[in-house]
Amino acid sequence: MATRNPLFVDGTDLKEMSSTQITEIVNRCIYLYGTDPSVTLTQVSSGGNVTPNLADTRLQAGASQSRADRFPTEGETAEPSTITVNYDRISQTNASLSTPTDTNSKLYPAYYDGSGSIQAMSATDVFDTFIDPAITALVDGTDRPGTFRIHTATSLSGHTLMSSTVVFRDTRANTSAYTAGGIGETLDQPTTVTDYYLFRTNQGSAPTKTNPVQINSDNDLQTYTDVNFDAMLLAEIRHHTVNTSGSTISYNINGSGNNRGSGMVDTKLNGSGNYQQRFVNANDYRAQEFPNGAAQTINTYFLRIRRS
Repeated sequence: MATRNPLFVDGTDLKEMSSTQITEIVNRCIYLYGTDPSVTLTQVSSGGNVTPNLADTRLQAGASQSRADRFPTEGETAEPSTITVNYDRISQTNASLSTPTDTNSKLYPAYYDGSGSIQAMSATDVFDTFIDPAITALVDGTDRPGTFRIHTATSLSGHTLMSSTVVFRDTRANTSAYTAGGIGETLDQPTTVTDYYLFRTNQGSAPTKTNPVQINSDNDLQTYTDVNFDAMLLAEIRHHTVNTSGSTISYNINGSGNNRGSGMVDTKLNGSGNYQQRFVNANDYRAQEFPNGAAQTINTYFLRIRRS
């Protein structure tokens, strides 16, 4: 690993950057990534490639039974059963990028090589000095620009909603919808507990930084313009986050990495059935078992980001 201290112009003097100035450039890389992330997530109707799938489970009523001579016993009625709805609504797309070209070996900042000479940093130097720590920060699980997270509402300060369609919905049986007077009730009568949505973290304020110098085509030193320096940093971080083994960014559900936003909770009632009867007439005695019990957590799903 070869980290360098790029040179910059301080008034009329040429100086090596401090660790603080280098950290400011790292923060600039993170900020720039937020303008055009190379790894993006979208909400899709089905077939998402961020895996594994999420499962929403809930109870539904057992089928009603009827007799002409008496009420069906509890043992004769069907038990409530579990309905499972699978969600595969998050998809990852990686930009197709080639390695940035350093045609004249002068694309990158200049530094003292330790023997009194000035030379341009290599692509590896730029990665080790700026890009590597920026990628580490991007995947640390906090709200970094251009990364994605889950939230339980359709608005979140500092973020952009990717779609008003949920990526996961937790439902449970609506026990109040089942009545003895309604036997035979519709089996599946759900109510929504919590909706979960996909967001992208916004850039925020641009961090300040000092531009280093580079060697120009005349072999003189000149300070990067803001536009050129930002363009170089953005190209580098976009390239490495999709192409460099050990530095690519990826998302998954409940795998390795750091949590991004709210856990998506699947809950279900834990009762064994609420047996009810309905007398319709002398030839129609009905019974049915409805969902009941307390809510219990079946699973919690986290969107996670990792460097792989």
